[in-house]
Amino acid sequence: YCTVIEGEVTFKAILYVGRSAPTDLFQNYNKKTDSIKLYVRRVFISESVDDLVPKYLSFVRGVVDSDDLPLNVSRETLQQNKLLKVIKKKLVRKILDMIKKMSEQDFELFNKEYATNVKLGVIEDSTNRVRLAKLLRFGSSAVPSDKTTGLEEYVQRMKDKQELIYFIAGNERGELERSPFVERLLANGYEVLYLTDPIDEYCMQSLPEFDGKRFQNVAKEGLNIDKSKQAEQRLKELEQSYEPLVNWMKEWPSTTVQ
Repeated sequence: YCTVIEGEVTFKAILYVGRSAPTDLFQNYNKKTDSIKLYVRRVFISESVDDLVPKYLSFVRGVVDSDDLPLNVSRETLQQNKLLKVIKKKLVRKILDMIKKMSEQDFELFNKEYATNVKLGVIEDSTNRVRLAKLLRFGSSAVPSDKTTGLEEYVQRMKDKQELIYFIAGNERGELERSPFVERLLANGYEVLYLTDPIDEYCMQSLPEFDGKRFQNVAKEGLNIDKSKQAEQRLKELEQSYEPLVNWMKEWPSTTVQ
């Protein structure tokens, strides 16, 4: 993937993501260094620049070349350069755009290899959390067990007046499907997301809502799943119960009742 970014600072980038994740992707995660080489005016500057991309994107390989950075500068001074900080910000956004296109082409393959990285990004990168949330994929009661769904698709399938995105967390899908909480939701026509990765719940804690819809763990005590449906049913029962009284009052000579 090649790109040219212009603006406050201009730079070129060649970026690459392997079809398979590196075997050591999460070894010494907190000590990970970037796999992107930095050039200034085609002169090699550094094998890796600290935090040129965040750690959750350490699987991205590439080269960045800019004519706007100073050529004769120490690596330590370069770290504090304002233009480099702009490059970092724009580079991360460009990488996320690239990943979005990749996931659209074969999201199941991408999800299999890099789902944990995306979830770590949601947890660690508040600046790009909304962008990353669009890349999340989970098992769902609305798709086969060998498929996943995105949050955008979930929201599109939501029932009228549904305000919550329902999910349940556990070790494996079969176990979650047998939950009485899930069975109750499904019986009322709601979709439930199945969170089976240990990191999923931490991810949800960092993402309180998506597209204006809050997340709701259906296994939490006191959840009134079909509150609106029950309210409608109760209203109908009351109308039927008081119908004779209303009709009688309408016929009362001295009273006008609408």
